[in-house]
Amino acid sequence: MKKEKSIIIRLLWTGIILLSAYYLYRAVRYRFFVEGIGETFWNKQFWFVFHLITALPVLILGPIQFSESFRQRHINRHRQFGKIYVVASIFGGLSALYLGFTLPYQGSIVPVIIGSLLWLFMTTGAWVTIKRKNVQAHRLFMIRSYVLALTFISLRILSDMVEHLNILFFIENQDVKDTTYEWMSWVLPLLVTELWINWVPLLKQKKKIA
Repeated sequence: MKKEKSIIIRLLWTGIILLSAYYLYRAVRYRFFVEGIGETFWNKQFWFVFHLITALPVLILGPIQFSESFRQRHINRHRQFGKIYVVASIFGGLSALYLGFTLPYQGSIVPVIIGSLLWLFMTTGAWVTIKRKNVQAHRLFMIRSYVLALTFISLRILSDMVEHLNILFFIENQDVKDTTYEWMSWVLPLLVTELWINWVPLLKQKKKIA
C-alpha cells in the first residue's frame, strides 16, 4: 500500500511539473513572440511579465519543498528555499491583485482579486505558523498556497476544455462561460484540497472515549 501511494504521488508531481512547463511555455510564447512587447509594455505587459517572473521560483521550488526526503536531508536548504518561495509568492500575489483590478474583462475581476487575496493569505499563514513552530499547520497552509499558485494551470486547462470540448455547453453567453471557468479555476482545486486534507480525515476520525 505504501509503495502504491508513493507511485501515485510521483505520478501526480510528474503531471504537475509537465503541465507547469507546458503552460509556462505557452504564456512566454504568447507574451513575447505572438503579442510582442510593443508600446504598451510599461502600462500593461510589464505586470504580466513581472507576474510571470515571480511565478517561476514558486513553480520550481514547490515540488522540491514538498519532498520529505529533501527536507530531511537538507533542512537548511529547505528553509532557504522556503523564504524564496514566500517572497516570490507575495510579489506574485500582489501583481496578480493589480492585474485583477485592471483587467478589461469585467467577469474576471472579482474571481482574480479574491483568488489573489487567498493566495497571499495562505502564503502568509504558512510563514506565520512556521515562525511559531507549528509544523503541521505550516504544511497545510503551504499546500493551499501552492494549489492557488497553480491556478494558472487549471485556468488554462478549463479554458481549453471550454473551447475545444465545450464542457459548458449549457451556458450560451460567452461572457458568462468565461466568468464561470475563471471561478472554477481556483475554487475547484481548493475544494478538492480541503476534501483531501480536512474533510475526509474528519470522516474517518473516531470519537475518543474519555
